[in-house]
Amino acid sequence: MDELTAAGAAAYLGVSREAVDRAAREGRLPALGGDGPRRFSREGVEAYHQARTREKIAALARVRETPVSVAKRVRLALHERGNGLPRSFDERLSAMPLLWRSLFSRAELAAAGVPDGGGCRWCRAVEFSRFLGTRPVEYAPAFAELFGAQPCGTCGPGLLAPYWASLRARVHPDGVAPSGAAVAPTADERARAAEWVQRRPVTPVARPVGDDDGRALVAAGLRTARARLKDAKRRGDQRHVLQMAQTIRALERDAAVVDGRAGAAVKPGRLKCGHALAANCGCPRSSARGQR
Repeated sequence: MDELTAAGAAAYLGVSREAVDRAAREGRLPALGGDGPRRFSREGVEAYHQARTREKIAALARVRETPVSVAKRVRLALHERGNGLPRSFDERLSAMPLLWRSLFSRAELAAAGVPDGGGCRWCRAVEFSRFLGTRPVEYAPAFAELFGAQPCGTCGPGLLAPYWASLRARVHPDGVAPSGAAVAPTADERARAAEWVQRRPVTPVARPVGDDDGRALVAAGLRTARARLKDAKRRGDQRHVLQMAQTIRALERDAAVVDGRAGAAVKPGRLKCGHALAANCGCPRSSARGQR
């Protein structure tokens, strides 16, 4: 639905109905025209949420905190053993500073409180969000810290798709990977990437402090690819060795772009095939550095 009632907007934002009415009266949350009860566009409600988030991040910066550091504090507070006496979830929340707990929705906080071994907290956050009607859970480094883990194989593809799509659109704006293989993003991926970037303008305030712009994800991909390359060499699977070598070279170039090192000097030396070490060939990477 493109329109929300005052009650629906309150559930989406995780605030009270009175807070929504007050924001509408003060002009901070524009209501749609027409007679009858107030109604709001989903786009307007989302813009209001982003504005509130920017204000909170700025307030955190003034006390030398970031969304990531606060997420870690919240997670530890929710799982703190204390003196051994049982404390309810609401008691633990009320003991936190208001700015800390207001940074996350009720669904996200409830998922963060799931005990260790109780399943993927990302999956639970998605379930709680749908049940409570709050805004959908999205991938962000602060949530990875809040939940104490990265998304699992079940919820990960959906949560990471827009994050990866926006990163890929920035690193490969022409739709071509460094290895020469076409990325060929779909129209849906490009639309989601554009929406993702629009919701998160790259400014010193709006951009969440602690968001490393995909460096950690690219590094994780490199570690995985290198581990698979090592395993393929151990098994003697030459075809898989070549595939992983190409993947690693492409990821290394992605890492250079993300780190701002694009165009840096490449390694000297040549492969047995005669190509330079940095060439995007499909030859084995067993180089003969002495034969230059």
